[in-house]
Amino acid sequence: MTIQGYNYHYAKNREAWTEKFYNKHHPQHDEWTQKRSLFMDDELIDYDEEYRWSLESLEECEQVKIVWTSDNGHCLKIKWEHAAWWTGDIMHHYYCVMLPIDDVELLEPYDLKMKKVKA
Repeated sequence: MTIQGYNYHYAKNREAWTEKFYNKHHPQHDEWTQKRSLFMDDELIDYDEEYRWSLESLEECEQVKIVWTSDNGHCLKIKWEHAAWWTGDIMHHYYCVMLPIDDVELLEPYDLKMKKVKA
């Protein structure tokens, strides 16, 4: 089984947001469909100001908290939930992952720094 950590889910969340942004919201959909075939999503930030603003908004909606569930005990919950700032909110977005933490090793900052991390 491949470990799918935070970076994986962060990227999947941004990918889902980008697809929704360009397919459901963007006013010049046809023009940007062609440009998206030429540029990577991160490169589009330099050319599409509205997309850049939408990503800034998405970054601000990340929430991290600890929740308790009867099946898994305490879990670290990371979610991105976004309600758009424009009227008609067709861009509602929800992406959530949870990690059971009752049986994970928690380290103090110094101990974590001194621990050798497996690559």
